[in-house]
Formats: sequence, C-alpha cells, structure tokens
Amino acid sequence: MVTLKMMNKKGQSGRIVGFVIFLILILGVGIPVSQDVISDANLSGIAATVVSFVPVMLAVGALVAAAATGGVR
Repeated sequence: MVTLKMMNKKGQSGRIVGFVIFLILILGVGIPVSQDVISDANLSGIAATVVSFVPVMLAVGALVAAAATGGVR
C-alpha cells in the first residue's frame, strides 16, 4: 500500500523536474533569444529602453517561479 509520505515525494519530484525544465527554457533559450532579437531590431530611444527590460523580466519571472515552487528558501 502506498503511504501518504511516498505520494508526497512523487509529487515533489514531479514539481522539481518541471521546474528544472522551466529554468532551462527561460534561462537557456528565452533570455539569449530575446537578447539576440532585441540587438537585431535596431531600436533607439524610449522603445530601446523599454524593450531592453524584457530579458530582465524573464529572469525575474524565473526567480519568482523558483520562490513559488520552494526552490529558493
């Protein structure tokens, strides 16, 4: 018979795997691709300033997700 503690460990491992995949997608793919697109866009002025915060917001979102899943204590 499966105990509650065993089921909790399975659920937690699934959350960890999902979180690692999320971090790989955001930090390994999302930020570099967005920086490349921004540098190729040839923006200037206020538009360049606003768009330059997109990679920063992706990183902040990853940090918030880490805190929400218990990855940061």
